[in-house]
Amino acid sequence: MIRLLQSKDLKKAADIASLAYPGMLIQTDEKKKELIERLETEQREPNGIQFFGCFDEQDELLGIFRVNDFECNINGKFQRIFGIGMVAVHLLHKKEKVAYQLLSYFHNYARQEKVALVSLYPFNPSFYRKMGYGYGPLRYEFKFKPGEMLADGNKGRVKFLTASDEEAIVTLYNEYAQNNHGMLKRTWKEREYIKARKTYYVGVEEENRLVGALSFTLEPVKDSHFLHHHMIIHEWIWSNPNAYKQLASWISSQQDQVDRVVFRTNDQSFVYSLSNPSNDSNHVIPSVYHEVATTGSGIMYRITSIESFVNGTNFHGLGKPQDKTKVLLAIEDTFITEQHGLYELSYSSGRWAIQKVEDNIQANITIGIHDLSSWWMGCVTVESLYNIGEAAIHQIDPKKLDEWFKPKNGPICFTAF
Repeated sequence: MIRLLQSKDLKKAADIASLAYPGMLIQTDEKKKELIERLETEQREPNGIQFFGCFDEQDELLGIFRVNDFECNINGKFQRIFGIGMVAVHLLHKKEKVAYQLLSYFHNYARQEKVALVSLYPFNPSFYRKMGYGYGPLRYEFKFKPGEMLADGNKGRVKFLTASDEEAIVTLYNEYAQNNHGMLKRTWKEREYIKARKTYYVGVEEENRLVGALSFTLEPVKDSHFLHHHMIIHEWIWSNPNAYKQLASWISSQQDQVDRVVFRTNDQSFVYSLSNPSNDSNHVIPSVYHEVATTGSGIMYRITSIESFVNGTNFHGLGKPQDKTKVLLAIEDTFITEQHGLYELSYSSGRWAIQKVEDNIQANITIGIHDLSSWWMGCVTVESLYNIGEAAIHQIDPKKLDEWFKPKNGPICFTAF
């Protein structure tokens, strides 16, 4: 049985989490108590967070997970999506399909709530790919010298922000999210971090309005002296180029105190912001390609209702066929089996419509739900999937399919969950 966790369940939930995530350093009684208090607060507040548990017939807790209720920019239009996190299974109940039960419940819950897209950060990408999750955007970790920032802005207008600037930071952040596909609106937990001053914030104002903000920490360089620091940029948002340039100039001015600036972003074009983007690895890729960033695959997406996704997004802002058009789409989904089958996408009068049809017609596209999710979120082209044999295309131009169904820019996401 799976149900919402109650106060009486939280100690066992903390025990499971401490063994599933030893890197969280919550093994001591004191740290577990802190976690229990945090779980109680998060479960109680109206914050879009819910904790669930899987129980056996003796009411023993076997596994837990957290549902995050988000608003996500999908190609310029905010949609409700879910994110699953803190998935953990009791150490004595591994290989008993507990995780399967947790994910099945989560997907069904999303479908009941008419949430067409879910997301997660995987402990093992291949495990979740088998459950229908597709790869999201890559993240690039740049590590550059402060003086390498191309900077000609007025850093004199940069000032420290405080917890009293929370609303201004949130407003700017949500404006940035409105303009960037994949971004989530500011969450309750992120607001709590601002209030608790988990990081430093600097910002730029124009006409008494915040137009740029940067969140950072300073960290000592490992095995070095106490004056040797790196700057870790956790968040960098702006509403116009001038605000960006002022913050870039401020970063550049930190050369005397900061050895390297660490900036993690989904935007590979950030390399053009630097006069020398090389990191500190001194690694050259043949023939002569200097290493500028390390790259990671993280957030993954899954469409839980194809019909709801089409009807909700209607591929807003993308190219449209010139005439009435039909596309037959064969979806392979072995985890949410009711989604498996053939769909007819038809375009008329400026809108796409979708219906499931008899599976006895030649499809224009045959694709797995994991790759469909990545494609429709703008992470990969269907032309690329076709070229490597991961999608079959029949009697239709893959370039047209990308024009109609793939967002022009890949998603970006700052939110950890």
